[in-house]
Amino acid sequence: GAGAPGGPAAGAGAPGGPAAGAGAPARTGHRAGPRIAASLWSTPRHALPDEVRRLVAAGVRHLHWDRADGVFAPAGGFSPERAAELTELARSEAGVAVSAEAHLMVADPAREVDAWTEFCELVVVHAEAATWRTAVRRIADRGRRPGIALSPGTALPADVDELAAEPSAGTPAGGSGNLPVGLPVLIMSVLPGHAGSGFRPDALADVRAVARPGRLVGLDGSVTLGVIPAARAAGAGWLVSGSDLVGSADPAGWLRRASNA
Repeated sequence: GAGAPGGPAAGAGAPGGPAAGAGAPARTGHRAGPRIAASLWSTPRHALPDEVRRLVAAGVRHLHWDRADGVFAPAGGFSPERAAELTELARSEAGVAVSAEAHLMVADPAREVDAWTEFCELVVVHAEAATWRTAVRRIADRGRRPGIALSPGTALPADVDELAAEPSAGTPAGGSGNLPVGLPVLIMSVLPGHAGSGFRPDALADVRAVARPGRLVGLDGSVTLGVIPAARAAGAGWLVSGSDLVGSADPAGWLRRASNA
């Protein structure tokens, strides 16, 4: 939700888990539907509460909140305080579980993750940031799921799986506090913070390069209904959409089509 028009938004359930209106796992013999997160990056600020209500009523169950610090990426997105308020609104309106995920496009994520782990089940930091490993460990220590985002041209760090096998800080001796194996990986199909710059087709090759059984791979940036079939074929099980979903006159229909793509 860091570069797609319409920015981050909407969520429910554990990362990759079932979501009403957003693609619950299919029955045996069928491919599970994707995790679909709505991004509100480009929504006018005065319209945010009503837009959150509309999306949740349509079946959005994952809210994707972006923050860009003006250093790592052009400033934009949400403060954790505002994102928490809107998430609470969504949860109170939905009558069902709505989850939140944060995408931090910041130079020093280790300094910022605590506020986001207060209400987000999944917190994603960029592999290009110097403190991403510290941030991943901190997110896990606070009982949330860390994820890693890759900007265009960035390869998945070679030590990701080794990091996932490390005990979390503060885990008692003999405890089971390891980071989750197969950390979620979010592939950026636009440059972080550059909403509306257009989908980069080479992102599909990036998805294929990191996809493997047991790893949730996402795609973020100008994700439209037209892109989704190719994204799913490449191995994306997590789709972040901004203006195409959020700007749709029929978001419930959008979710049905995306879930069946």
